[in-house]
Amino acid sequence: MRPKDESKREAILNSAMVLINTYGLAHTSMSKIAREAGVSPATIYIYFENKDHLLITLYVEVKREMSRAILDSLDDDLEIRDAFRLMWENLYAYYLAYPDHFVFAEQFCNAPIVDAVEKEDAEGFFAPFTHLIERGQDAGVLKPVSLDLLLAFAFHPLTQLAKQHVKEGTAMDDEGLEAAFSCAWDAVAIS
Repeated sequence: MRPKDESKREAILNSAMVLINTYGLAHTSMSKIAREAGVSPATIYIYFENKDHLLITLYVEVKREMSRAILDSLDDDLEIRDAFRLMWENLYAYYLAYPDHFVFAEQFCNAPIVDAVEKEDAEGFFAPFTHLIERGQDAGVLKPVSLDLLLAFAFHPLTQLAKQHVKEGTAMDDEGLEAAFSCAWDAVAIS
């Protein structure tokens, strides 16, 4: 068995993301990924069992990076609103800094393969976020609704704004960010 080269693995994952973002999940084959990565098709199978394994690995790694960015500087001593705002702004900054990750994650989440991801693999990274929501609900600051509902009203509009930025190349100014956050907060906070 040949030793694994981390740079080849990264090249394979990066090439997969580029091709998927360009051609879609269904039209990205292992041979195209190998060609783009500059490796032989057999080399991919040293690192990944099959295409599904490669895609799931890439998705989990993107989610891990995203969670690190979102949770950066999060502290349990922050007020709920301040912590929520920090994560909200961190997510927007992540989308702007890594639009390729954002586009890939969107495609992956809308494909049937997302059902093959172990929930713990993708959601475990966001445990501090879930803890913040629970803390906010226990304190009577956040509405006592499901996590999915809170996410839909607080973060999905942000996703739409990020899509617009990626598509049009226009980021929101500070005033726009403030207005967008205010709308998101009003949607999830108890008045």
